[in-house]
Amino acid sequence: MNDDTLAALAQALLASPDNVPLLLLHAEQCAKAGRPADGVRSLRRARDLGADRRAVDRQLVPLLRASGDLAEALIRCEALLAEQPDAALRAELARIQLARGAREEAHAAWSQAKALDPTLRDEALDQLAPQPVAAGGPGRGAADDDADWADQFVWDDLAVRLDDVVGLDDVKRQVRLRVLAPMHNKQVYEAFARKGGGGLLLYGPPGCGKTFLARAVAGEVGARFHAVSIHDLLEKWFGDTEKLVHELFAAARRKKPAILFFDEFDAIGSKRQRGEQQFWKTLVNQLLVEMDGATTSNEGVLVVAATNTPWAVDPAFRRPGRFDRVLLVPPPDEAGRAALLVRHFAKLPGGDRIDAKAVARRCELFTGADLKALIERSAERALEASLDDGKVHPVTMADVDAQLGRMQSSALEWIAQARQHAKYANEAGAYDDLANWLRAIKKW
Repeated sequence: MNDDTLAALAQALLASPDNVPLLLLHAEQCAKAGRPADGVRSLRRARDLGADRRAVDRQLVPLLRASGDLAEALIRCEALLAEQPDAALRAELARIQLARGAREEAHAAWSQAKALDPTLRDEALDQLAPQPVAAGGPGRGAADDDADWADQFVWDDLAVRLDDVVGLDDVKRQVRLRVLAPMHNKQVYEAFARKGGGGLLLYGPPGCGKTFLARAVAGEVGARFHAVSIHDLLEKWFGDTEKLVHELFAAARRKKPAILFFDEFDAIGSKRQRGEQQFWKTLVNQLLVEMDGATTSNEGVLVVAATNTPWAVDPAFRRPGRFDRVLLVPPPDEAGRAALLVRHFAKLPGGDRIDAKAVARRCELFTGADLKALIERSAERALEASLDDGKVHPVTMADVDAQLGRMQSSALEWIAQARQHAKYANEAGAYDDLANWLRAIKKW
């Protein structure tokens, strides 16, 4: 791979950061150039912009392994294999397990891959033979303190409030009624035999502010907030996952009121399917146990999760006492779009002269991320001209018009997929709010 070519691709992405084909090409070339971390960043961006999930994840898995993100590589690889058999992915699973030190699992995965495609070759895997795991399994020493593990993370005290969330008025109303009221009016809810805490699942298209909304909920109740990543939960040592999940919840109970936020929850709490995913099932089962609070009360601990694909989340998480509150976070309506545009344009030279309301009318179904991208692209001409002559050039309505003609909502693909679930997999009424929203936007 020519370094100049890779540099040219990076430069092109600076000018067009939301160009999905360009992001995918950049990731491919980064893989060839031995720069997996850069490739991972490009693929994550492409995924956020609505690129085909399976295609992106297939490209993402080996890059995650190469960059050392073995836990996420394992999860995404197993998720892909749960959807359909794939010899190359099965071989990649073997490489991930080998990198984790799980020789027995690596040997099993490689044997399955060879059964699907006998032409596969990998010198390291071909020489692999299963080895027994020592009693008790390899892991951290007994002197390691799991409490210290959980307390090392940042437990934010947030100043963000729901009023800082632009638009989403119906979502904020439901959050106030179903989440905040039990915490603010504890005695009233106890009179009705209800307690604060529990779980809230936020779902909707990428880029609609689910994470920001979760942080605003924490700010409203003065709760400590911790965003949990896949890497927090999945470590390379066998047997530790259950302990770490338990201690994470124990730390939240010590710090209550507290909010544990799980982003991309479909990657963590996906449907348990085949026996080959025992590692994953162990994680899901322990999460369910902790959310139930079977041995210790979870009062004062709110578990918030966000996902783009709620239909991929294990149904067990939807039972009462777990994620019994499920809220759709859709793209902003016209008023919300206008408010977001005013906020973003105010930061640009000439932005105060842009008719944000007129732009908002032409951006139907644009997500918050889409609107931000629109503004960044609209500023490119003025930025380039300013760099050329050293004078600050304003952004004009003509700049915005030019970009509007080239963009469409990144939520459209998600809407098409979501409509199928709302129409044909809604027997229990789980997606009634989604169905109503789709009818309201005339996408039913």
